[in-house]
Amino acid sequence: MARFVLAGLGAALGVYAIGLATWEPDALTLPAPAHAAIGWSFVAAGLIAWRQRPENRLGLLMTVTGIVWFGRDFDWFDSWAANHASELSQNLFLALLAHQIVVFPYGVTRSPRERWLVAAAYALAILGYPPSEVSDTANIVLSALAIALAAAIIYVVVDRWLRATPAERRALRPLVLVGPPVLVVVAVSIAHDYIGVSLSPIGTSVVRWSALVYTAIPLAFLLGVLRIRVRRALLGQLLVELSDGSQFEDDQLQATADAARRALREDEPPPMLEQLTPRELDVLALIAEGRTDRGIAGELYVSPKTVEAHVRSIFRKLELPADATQNRRVHAALTYLRSRSP
Repeated sequence: MARFVLAGLGAALGVYAIGLATWEPDALTLPAPAHAAIGWSFVAAGLIAWRQRPENRLGLLMTVTGIVWFGRDFDWFDSWAANHASELSQNLFLALLAHQIVVFPYGVTRSPRERWLVAAAYALAILGYPPSEVSDTANIVLSALAIALAAAIIYVVVDRWLRATPAERRALRPLVLVGPPVLVVVAVSIAHDYIGVSLSPIGTSVVRWSALVYTAIPLAFLLGVLRIRVRRALLGQLLVELSDGSQFEDDQLQATADAARRALREDEPPPMLEQLTPRELDVLALIAEGRTDRGIAGELYVSPKTVEAHVRSIFRKLELPADATQNRRVHAALTYLRSRSP
């Protein structure tokens, strides 16, 4: 239901922007087709990612970003509330861009550094707005901090790429290709629009049209989200982190961690997967992502009972223990991941 509501809202706001440009040609910074393309690209890509990978929050973030983009058109009403809503929308759009770049491809922050960057982006966008309206000096200082934040995020993106494994680099490629260029555009736009850095007429036009680069974010991130199996990546990282012997407060999580550690300590090589049918391999790959039987059924367009039959067959063929003290789904996931390891 939420997807339908946001889809309708995004479509309506885009139509409003086009109608506004038709009624008053100078109302929008960009021509109506370009303006609508930016907002609708975020909404459309976000809705697709949200439906195909509901466990990944990037779909929701992209959808909201597209809707917020159209919020800048409210200043046409020329009222105090509309003007401030328009300016806040511009700030929030930039903060949402930063948020997506920081959390790609997982959709969530995974370190204190990432959480601080996201919090700083929203703090500058929302909490920094009132003082920037009161004082020109505060506006310049806060804008300079925003530019510094963009530079810090670029550093984090490059650092993640340099530290990544080959498999992780394949997942991060969309981020590296579009993240830094978009952040450079953001920094230049802030310097021009908020600090007042003067440019030649040609330079001003280039800055204005460079906003079209924003369409690269939803398109690249959509391809990245659809191609990468995020849960598999998370599980693989979790298996690495299990080696430090961390204890978990949740009893079920601790039992699963213990089962994973026992499996990792086994000296026997993992069973071969050639005996599984192609459909069973598909099911096993989804088990390795952490999907439930119902989630696997939805992904493969089969009934849950069919999935249960495949799961039982996989357990039997891989000779996984039926002992109640061991988690066979964990063993199945480990078998799959270890078979794919170089």
